[in-house]
Amino acid sequence: MTDQDQPPGAAPSSGSGPEPGDVPQTQAPEPAGEGRPAAGSSAPAPSSSVTPAEPARGDGGGRSPRVCDDRPVVLSTHGLTKRFGKLLAVDHLDLAVCRGDVFGFLGPNGAGKTTTIRLIFGLIFPTSGHVQVLDHRVPGERVAALKHLGGFVEVPAFYPNMSARRNLRLIGSAGGRVTEERISEVLDVVGLLARGDTKVGGYSHGMKQRLGIANALLNKPEVIILDEPTSGLDPQGMKDVRELVRELGSAGTTVFLSSHLLHEVEQVCNRAVIINRGRTVIEGPVSTLRPREEAVKVMTGDQQKAFETARALFGAQGVSWDEDYLVVRAGDEGVPELVRRLVAEGVAVRAVVPAVEQGLEDFFLELTQSSDVDAGRGERAAALAAARSPSGGAG
Repeated sequence: MTDQDQPPGAAPSSGSGPEPGDVPQTQAPEPAGEGRPAAGSSAPAPSSSVTPAEPARGDGGGRSPRVCDDRPVVLSTHGLTKRFGKLLAVDHLDLAVCRGDVFGFLGPNGAGKTTTIRLIFGLIFPTSGHVQVLDHRVPGERVAALKHLGGFVEVPAFYPNMSARRNLRLIGSAGGRVTEERISEVLDVVGLLARGDTKVGGYSHGMKQRLGIANALLNKPEVIILDEPTSGLDPQGMKDVRELVRELGSAGTTVFLSSHLLHEVEQVCNRAVIINRGRTVIEGPVSTLRPREEAVKVMTGDQQKAFETARALFGAQGVSWDEDYLVVRAGDEGVPELVRRLVAEGVAVRAVVPAVEQGLEDFFLELTQSSDVDAGRGERAAALAAARSPSGGAG
């Protein structure tokens, strides 16, 4: 089987079942075929790379990197690399998730997020490097590692002709014995207890996403991994899932949340990493991932006087109009000062709201523009050097 092939999911029962590899199991089946490492074999040694974080190396959860303080590392990657032919999908990726984190895994579409998640679950094999789940390496100790993981890749899939409760009973049994009490408990956590005996085929997309999270929690894993759980949802569905993730984090559950929406991660995560072209761009507390300069819209009782005050504080280039609103590029520190000045001058402040909810795509371009240019220059320089070098020479 090739690296792109997916291992089969649970054996289907009557009716149509999930597509292979899509059933969100806490313990997925062991891949088979050529290229599979022998049982007990070690994964390749991690390649070196420089990233903002300092993940613990090779000792499971025994040591914590600087970013985790005194908390143990429950999930980390070490020089993780995946190549599909000429495409380098994941490039020496290093990251560390601490116990209790709601960890945002951010990147634009095509950045390598889903490929990384497949590597974490052991659904595909790395070209080099490895994943560490507590004391277990993936792929070498994949089955043991999967006992500590729950979640889904891309879209959770269930048997539509079965109830939610029966789906959880069937899928959860792959990871060990599951009690009816536990099934009721996770259905209650995700707000589906009253619909537990309803066939999943009648569920909305948002309900299926929440059922996927219930399945992820079923066997009480150390980490749950959610691959863009709000994708395709309407605003209310997105709000419901975000609130659920926030509640899980508040309860101490470690969550690895993949997303391409910066504001989504800001709402629910305490730490995050942004990747591009399979590489780390920046990693740290979510507060450090915000744009350096933020614009706000201001509505007051005297807009002309507010305009003059804002222009005096931030210059002519820092203030503009958007219909009746003032748009002020003040930054985090400037907004409170502007409000204080307006109040002191007797101007009633009626509203201060973000001018633009900046998406990751825009912010990401700001972060990666220079690195992409540098990478392109490096590739062109390497190609030029290879062309000038005599064939078979030392270079």
